[in-house]
Amino acid sequence: MNDKEVGVSVDEHVYQFDFKSGWLDLTLESVDWVDAWAVATVLATTQFEPSRLTVTTRKLTRELRRLALDLNREESNLAAARYTPEGQVVADFRQDTYGEEGKPRPSPVEVVPLLLQSVGAAVVTEPDVRHLSLEVGPTVRVRADLNKKGRFGLGRKRAAGLIKYAMFPPGLGELSVVTVRLWQPKEADEVTCLADELVATARMVPADTEEHRRGA
Repeated sequence: MNDKEVGVSVDEHVYQFDFKSGWLDLTLESVDWVDAWAVATVLATTQFEPSRLTVTTRKLTRELRRLALDLNREESNLAAARYTPEGQVVADFRQDTYGEEGKPRPSPVEVVPLLLQSVGAAVVTEPDVRHLSLEVGPTVRVRADLNKKGRFGLGRKRAAGLIKYAMFPPGLGELSVVTVRLWQPKEADEVTCLADELVATARMVPADTEEHRRGA
């Protein structure tokens, strides 16, 4: 994604984020192997300089495919990843919207344990919980370090940390959750700042407006 606004339709409104250079769009139109492989192949062969890669293009393509399928498995609205020029993933991003007609959304206080329950790995530090005031609405930010090792130290590669943002757009019954996984401990602080900057650009605009057409 190159200094690009990306929009996500939610009924008559659209979530928009300003993705700056360095983020790769992994959103799939259909969550299947063929679509994921096509997206991964294009990214691996056009967004990296072969002479700088420390992994083969084939291996990078396989990882991008796996990551795309993983991020889209619950049909997320948006999926993206951030890589080093050498082909090492440092973070990934997904945005999901939750809401059920006639059922109130959780409050900012109630949402914190819900965010931690859905982490999917052992939290090894006290979560850092912050309440933010963003353009899109009140937002709860939770950051935690995760246990990178599987049972007996085995298993596939795991994220080192995670940030979740629960956004509460005013006047709507839905809850928008952005999940950013941090893969490289040494890059965690820098990527956390980049994630905070990205989520701070989130906003909602009516669908089918001039601003929406420019951003989609």
